[in-house]
Amino acid sequence: MSDAPASAHGPTLAQLRALVALADHLHFGQAAEELGVSQPSVSAAIAGLEAALGVALADRTSRRVVLTPAGEQAAARARRALAEVDHLVGLATQPAVPGGTPLRLGVIPTVAPYVLAPVLRALGRRWPDLHLQVTEDQTARLLDDLSAGNLDAIVLALPTGAPGVVEVPLYWEDFVLLVPPEHPLAGKVGLSRAVLRDVRLLLLEEGHCLSGQVLDICRQAGAVADHPARAASLTTIAQLVAAGLGTTLLPATALPVETRKGKLAVARFRPPAPGRRIGLAFCPGPSGAPEHHQLAEYMRRALDRPGFAGHIGPGTAVTEVPVGAP
Repeated sequence: MSDAPASAHGPTLAQLRALVALADHLHFGQAAEELGVSQPSVSAAIAGLEAALGVALADRTSRRVVLTPAGEQAAARARRALAEVDHLVGLATQPAVPGGTPLRLGVIPTVAPYVLAPVLRALGRRWPDLHLQVTEDQTARLLDDLSAGNLDAIVLALPTGAPGVVEVPLYWEDFVLLVPPEHPLAGKVGLSRAVLRDVRLLLLEEGHCLSGQVLDICRQAGAVADHPARAASLTTIAQLVAAGLGTTLLPATALPVETRKGKLAVARFRPPAPGRRIGLAFCPGPSGAPEHHQLAEYMRRALDRPGFAGHIGPGTAVTEVPVGAP
């Protein structure tokens, strides 16, 4: 800390830190110890700050230092100013993406098997030192882990409606109707959603957000999804469809994986087709988590390739549900 008086340009950061330390301890020696400087340096810093501001900040007439009313106000403002400076320094020094510590990424099961591999390969090429820890789980548990700080970000269907969560869209994907090859709708295009009234839809078991999305689509179409069978994965549902036990709505990005063994056919809806938006969700820190926004952008770039069935958007729409929102 410099012993020089304040310049005409105003207080220095060293002087502000000296004032805050003095306000905390009300003792020049203890303030100096906290700052790692000599006691005369703290005294000189306070004197220089008083000269710069033109007011007395501390009463030194008693054995114990007492801040004047002006000193208390100045200390409060100095705390806020130093907090902003520390925030600014943090922005300048943080890595482009979470590094140093693992990036804990959660992914829902109806996304992970179909898009995770190209995303992870691309991120590995972009940031070779990035250490990813991936958790696959249902939406509710992923959101709980995100809120508890056990995950840094999650990939899931938007919107989540979760308080305090920022949502960055990655892509939109249509739903297609998966049917057995001999089904009357096999290969049809331009279908109305009303056809859902005449088919028996297989669903994932409760807890998968995809089931809720399909049920919402059915309600809008006046259809009822009452098939008694429930499955834990889209792979199982696809096999049930292949066996002739029903039909299902499948996210388009899952088609290359779930239909590669054949014995399945697809029917497509006319635009706008039913579907869902997939995005990255995270809880922002004091900096607003710019590294997560950059992470989302590289995820979009990784998926924006020939053959990807999702529709990559510009990534400009970002939403946040305030903490405490219903």
